[in-house]
Amino acid sequence: MRERNHDLVSSDACLTSHILDLGSGRPAGNIPVALLRESGSAFTLLKEARSNGNGRFDTPLLTASEAEAGKYRLVYAVSSTFFDNVTVDFNISDTAAHHHVPLVLSPFGFSVYRGAPPHRPPRDFGFQNGHPPPPAEGVAPLPGTGGAGLTIHAIDIAGGTGAGGLQVHLFGGEGSPLGSQVTTGEGRTPQWLVAAGELAAGIYELAFDIGTYFAGPASPAAPPPFFETARVRFRVTDRSEHHHLPLIAAPWGYSCYRGS
Repeated sequence: MRERNHDLVSSDACLTSHILDLGSGRPAGNIPVALLRESGSAFTLLKEARSNGNGRFDTPLLTASEAEAGKYRLVYAVSSTFFDNVTVDFNISDTAAHHHVPLVLSPFGFSVYRGAPPHRPPRDFGFQNGHPPPPAEGVAPLPGTGGAGLTIHAIDIAGGTGAGGLQVHLFGGEGSPLGSQVTTGEGRTPQWLVAAGELAAGIYELAFDIGTYFAGPASPAAPPPFFETARVRFRVTDRSEHHHLPLIAAPWGYSCYRGS
């Protein structure tokens, strides 16, 4: 079981981050990060930290008690032969809200977005010995915790929230249906798509009904959505690993990656 991710369960989290390395399909650990806040015509350093083995941080980068409304900057000192660093400027207006900023890295590219908060409100869960308990049978695990199986997280970056109410279908490599679920308000499925211990090696396909999701209550005269379905085919080689696939979606585009 992986160590508790203190930044995600802190009762006072205002800003957290998560760094993923698409070159290896793993979290990006030991990445120095600096947090700055705009003060007058310059940015003032507030905090320096390094990502842990899960690509996260042991404490929030900013707590609600420390936060002030205004402009902020994150500078990730990435290890890349091409990028010197990655600088992300953003605004915080609601200091009581939890702002999660994942960074997805590859050798010659990166992406960043406003993520959805953890699927449980940030608070002290009372974990014993600093470790979360094993997930209940059939229930999807906390983000960043261990366990084999298959989970997803759908994020609506047009609204800056989890994509709740999104229908997700899972198929085998030959198209055989393996199950369907509807995401919760945080954009996660209420249960594992493939439960721990039941994931077999092979080809799978996920189908996200993003056309129906983004059409919402649109009038009959509105044009049909551009993308009907986001399909993601992937291969499982190690059935003992937890396979997590986040989907980042907007009405005119989507992307997916192997998360941690």
